Amino acid sequence: MSNEANTSKSGGGFFSKVMHMVRGKEDPALGGQGDTLGLDSRQELQHTMQRKRRNDAIRMQEFAQLRQLRQQNAQGQIQVPAPAPVQSFLPAEEQENTLKSTQTLRKIDVIEAQMSSQWWGDNEAVKSAARRPAVQAVEPEPEEQAVAGADTANMPTQERRVVEFQPHPDLEEPAILFAHGDVSAARTRLLEHLAQVLGTEPVDNQQVAALWHAALDLCRASGDEETFEPLAIDYAAHFGKSAPLWTSLPAQLGMAPLQGGSAPQPTARKGQWQSPATLSTSSITALQAAIARASAPWAMSWQRLHAIDEAALPALTQLLHRWAEQKGGQFVWSHAGVLLQLLKQHTVPEQRDVSPQWWLLRMAVLRFVHRMEEYEQVALDYCITYEVSPPQWQEPQHQCLVEEEGEVDMTTLQDSSLLSGTEGGKADAAAAAPLQLPMLGDGLFGILEGDVQEPLEAIEAKAGSTPGPVDVDCSLLIRLDFVAAGGLLNWAAAMQGRGYSLRFVNLHQLTAAFMHVIGVHEHARLMLRAV
Repeated sequence: MSNEANTSKSGGGFFSKVMHMVRGKEDPALGGQGDTLGLDSRQELQHTMQRKRRNDAIRMQEFAQLRQLRQQNAQGQIQVPAPAPVQSFLPAEEQENTLKSTQTLRKIDVIEAQMSSQWWGDNEAVKSAARRPAVQAVEPEPEEQAVAGADTANMPTQERRVVEFQPHPDLEEPAILFAHGDVSAARTRLLEHLAQVLGTEPVDNQQVAALWHAALDLCRASGDEETFEPLAIDYAAHFGKSAPLWTSLPAQLGMAPLQGGSAPQPTARKGQWQSPATLSTSSITALQAAIARASAPWAMSWQRLHAIDEAALPALTQLLHRWAEQKGGQFVWSHAGVLLQLLKQHTVPEQRDVSPQWWLLRMAVLRFVHRMEEYEQVALDYCITYEVSPPQWQEPQHQCLVEEEGEVDMTTLQDSSLLSGTEGGKADAAAAAPLQLPMLGDGLFGILEGDVQEPLEAIEAKAGSTPGPVDVDCSLLIRLDFVAAGGLLNWAAAMQGRGYSLRFVNLHQLTAAFMHVIGVHEHARLMLRAV
């Protein structure tokens, strides 16, 4: 009994001391011992009670979320509720420290998860990839469906996707004339229809866009650059967007402009390629075609350049390296400072949010213009920025005359020691850049007249014996006559009967309209190329 009494008495004394310390009072029974349990002990007890309150609040919240999850699982709805904000009982300074540590822990969890996925991989992704068939059906995207009444003409050129051809009565006659090879009559009828629609109030922009696109496509298909330029400028002014880019289908195939086209003579521009305001992948293709059909020295001007699409950066980089490795190649660059300054603006050291392709292109340009010292400085900045080894300097094999702030005087090139050489050297340089012509089976290209069995059989052989979706690329198809269209119609019907799903993609307007007149659309889909 005495032990129990002593215990209770001592226990009561201890709790009374605690209460007195919390209340900021001193137990009179302690006497001088109150100094030993001073300010530090009180603060420690206060922090202990605050942590207990915070832990209790978090535990209550977790129990509430668990009950809610169990109720939802019982009802067949598995949803993770958003955590409700928890009122903290900690002081402001300790709340801030707790928040920082929580954020640090979350970052550590994310890094560990990434490292785990790199080491072990995603088993479910691997299994699903193994179950995925090698050939998948080509499902049309929502943007591919040309909805009646949709104003596709007001869509920016960069955002337009390939859409399905919609028949237009004013396109049938020009399409038939062009199929017969009468380029002048087809152009005249198109421009007459366009002027008539523009003069009718109210103006139907969808109808205007269809005719304008067809006129631009006709210029590209016939190599008629003189007619294309004013049409493109008026098109940009009417719809309030950037002008369509020029490219010549005959030039890409190494052909002369079609009869009836009015392409400018090369001597009028001194064989010089002019950079567009925005350099895109199609501009790179046009540049390759211009260099392939011209004779050395190959002159280029960067005066009009204002921007480069990021998608075109790798293609231009590879093209410059390929040209730099042409032994005996002769190039002339005017207004090169415009290109150098643009690349410098996109390659600021220690800015990792910029694509490394800008740096690689800048180094390729410096190599092309024979500036090794500047190349090495840029390579060092590239190494510091991305912490990777830069490409090593390789001595270029070509010759290049550069003018940063003006045009190179083409009349002085004959006296220039840099670009002097024999006719045989020029022939070797020209032969080093052959045209990249498509092969049989890669699609339909050029002018198809008469029997087209050979290219169609090549496409069929490439498609394989298993029925499925087949896309026939027509990006380089200029035109086809009635005999060729009839053979194409019979082939498309036979392929459809065997279970193949055909799509003729990247058609220009007049070829698509002519194929629609023949009836190919009943057995295949006709997809237009972007303007």
